[in-house]
Amino acid sequence: MRNIFIIVSIGFGFLFLSCRDNQKTKIAGIVAGWQEREIIFPEDIVFTRYGKDTLSYQIPVSDYKILMYVDSTGCTGCKLQLHKWREFIKEVDTLTGGSVPVLFIFHPRDRKEISYLLRRDGIDIPVYIDIDDRTDKINHFPSRQEFQCFLLDKDNKVIYIGNPVNNVRIKRMYLSQISRGEYNTAGTAKKTRIEVGQTEFDLGTLQQGNPVTITATIHNTGDVPFLIFDTKASCGCTDVLYSKKPVLPDASTKIEITYNANDTGYFNKTVSVYGNAEGSPVVLRLKGYVK
Repeated sequence: MRNIFIIVSIGFGFLFLSCRDNQKTKIAGIVAGWQEREIIFPEDIVFTRYGKDTLSYQIPVSDYKILMYVDSTGCTGCKLQLHKWREFIKEVDTLTGGSVPVLFIFHPRDRKEISYLLRRDGIDIPVYIDIDDRTDKINHFPSRQEFQCFLLDKDNKVIYIGNPVNNVRIKRMYLSQISRGEYNTAGTAKKTRIEVGQTEFDLGTLQQGNPVTITATIHNTGDVPFLIFDTKASCGCTDVLYSKKPVLPDASTKIEITYNANDTGYFNKTVSVYGNAEGSPVVLRLKGYVK
């Protein structure tokens, strides 16, 4: 009986790995299929504010656009996460001087619900309520909602696919891409220069289980606001806190790093700070000994 259990367990293990591999293959297929594919917008699009008030708005010509298509399936409020979009839109506007439009296209089950959600979360950008779902009929978007968001180039061709408010890696890719180049369409420098007060911290000898917090200071010495896209620690024993607000020229921001050692012995950990600065990411290093 025990041998049968082991065989069955191994069988389920291979099945799980096979399913996981199939999932990765499907995702890779979706991404590859949409790479450099042109998004076609229907003619005579009418944009509104909060899904109600008609606006005289034309999609601007710009180096990049972010398109979010929202279909009528599932819980609209749950999958939208508009409060996260509000923060992300602020980051994009700060980084680009408002030159990169974020376009929402809704095919709603309940138009009143969309209007309520947009007002509730303060999303006052122009949106398109696509009652007849013309946009999807032309483009045939993926059915999976995590692949219904796109970063487009000036010719409306897909650079990246994925939702930046639900995936930190996708967010970093979006923001890194739109910050490339010396100037944006408004003629404003996208990248800035920074100075870091200290990049390496020797924490000495620590007691296991006693967390230690250090503070790194980043000073914006450039001409445009500095924005931190994301941070990545080399281990799960490190927590990072930082402000999401843009750092104006000649101003500073602080990053708090807390290290809570799980193991004894020598350690050498890093935290990478990604932003719109020359030489990004900045790597902060923590080292020492845990007894």
